[in-house]
Amino acid sequence: MIDVVTGGAGFIGSSLARALLKAGRRVRVVDDFSTGRRENLPEGVELVEGDVARVAGEALRGAGVVYHLAAIPSVPRSVERPLETHHATAEGTLAVLDAACRNGVRRVVYASSSSVYGDTPRLPKSEAMPPRPLSPYAAAKLAGELYAADTSRCASSTSMARGRIPIRRTRR
Repeated sequence: MIDVVTGGAGFIGSSLARALLKAGRRVRVVDDFSTGRRENLPEGVELVEGDVARVAGEALRGAGVVYHLAAIPSVPRSVERPLETHHATAEGTLAVLDAACRNGVRRVVYASSSSVYGDTPRLPKSEAMPPRPLSPYAAAKLAGELYAADTSRCASSTSMARGRIPIRRTRR
């Protein structure tokens, strides 16, 4: 089995891929390099280059776990280009979840965003708070959460993470 990291050329994705490799896992990265960088890729990963919404079926073959981080992570950019954000974020997530079902992936870990809560004065944000997305990015992330929560048609399980994911910075 192989672990797949979508958005694996970004800062968080490449850090996760590096940690998985260090733990002795086989890792496949999926990235279109629209925001990620080739130089972020750790040595030893298998690369599937392309739009995750289009390559998910191929990229998830033989996968046991998928860490789905791919998105266009910019609220301002999402306001300027809402369709591009929706495609990369919501449609990409749905394609990953569908491919996971078709390929028998046992677990999908979906990274959402605290932006789904909107601009609330309460800090820290809590998963008990109601969603109030205020941007196309936040709406697309929330759509991804709703797609991920609908696992009734699929045997694989889905985990979600909202907000900040603690990443220990390491020197290369």
